[in-house]
Parts: sequence; C-alpha cells; structure tokens
Amino acid sequence: MRRKRIITKRITYTILGVLIGLVVLLAVSPIVGVRFDAILSGSMSPSLDVGDLVVTTSASPEDLSVGDIIVFHSPINGNLICHRIISIGQEDGSLVFQTKGDCNEDPDPFTLSSDSIVGKVQACIPSMGYVVQWLRGPFGILALISLGAAALLIPDKPEDNKKEITKEDTNG
Repeated sequence: MRRKRIITKRITYTILGVLIGLVVLLAVSPIVGVRFDAILSGSMSPSLDVGDLVVTTSASPEDLSVGDIIVFHSPINGNLICHRIISIGQEDGSLVFQTKGDCNEDPDPFTLSSDSIVGKVQACIPSMGYVVQWLRGPFGILALISLGAAALLIPDKPEDNKKEITKEDTNG
C-alpha cells in the first residue's frame, strides 16, 4: 500500500510540475519576446489545425517574406489572426502585406501595415492549443489549485490505524 501511495504522489507532483511549468512559461514568454497562441479556426488547414499551438517571435517587417506564416491584429475587428503572407508591397513608402489562410479561396479583404503584425510563427505544437486555452480559463486555474491541494493531502506514510497493545491493556 505504501508503494502505491508513493507512486500516486510522484505522478501527482509530476503532473502538477508540468502544469505549473507551462503556466510560468506562458506568463514569462511575452517578456522574452515569444508568444504562444492557440489556433481557433480551420483557415490554415492543413498546415495548422484547430487546437494547435503556434510559437511566435517578433520579427521586423523587412525580415518577413512571401510564404511566412504570421500572427497579426485584424484591421477589421482587432482579433488575432494567423495567416500566410502571399505578397508584399509598398504603400506611401511603407511595407504592406497581403495575407491568406491556406484553406481559404480568396486573400484576406485587407492589407496589413507593419504595426498590425504581432510576429512570425516559428513552430507548431499539435493539439497543445487546447491545453493552453483551458489553462487560461477559470476551470484550468481551479484545476491547478485543486491538484496542488490534492498533492499536499497525499500522506508520505500510511497512517498506522492499529493501536499498540500494552501490558496494561492485557492485564485489565
């Protein structure tokens, strides 16, 4: 029974450590210029699927090329969008970018100025976006707190429920 408790405690601490590490990574990442964003639509399929997590770093507009996947603020509603650059042009002496989702037939109905671009996608972690979105929500925070509390409640040693019998107990 003791071995089972030790294994349970190790598994609980490992899961808790991974989740806390992920939360810390998400919290610190903007400071070092890295973003983690979940893909919420299928417009970039099959390159990026719904639920994937993209790792984005800031990039200067001059370093971007046709074919790069970028994250940007939509000029229509300000939402974050992740699409591929299909052309780069100049407008009033500044670079402008035309983007399109890989799964979309038509290009986006706008061009982007440099200040709309959040960054360039460097990597994709399949399905991890679901975990990040969940952790950022109220149930994820509650789960972290609950898992931490549960880890503290798992005893190191099993309780000794047997009462020691002494000579006084046997004599009367």
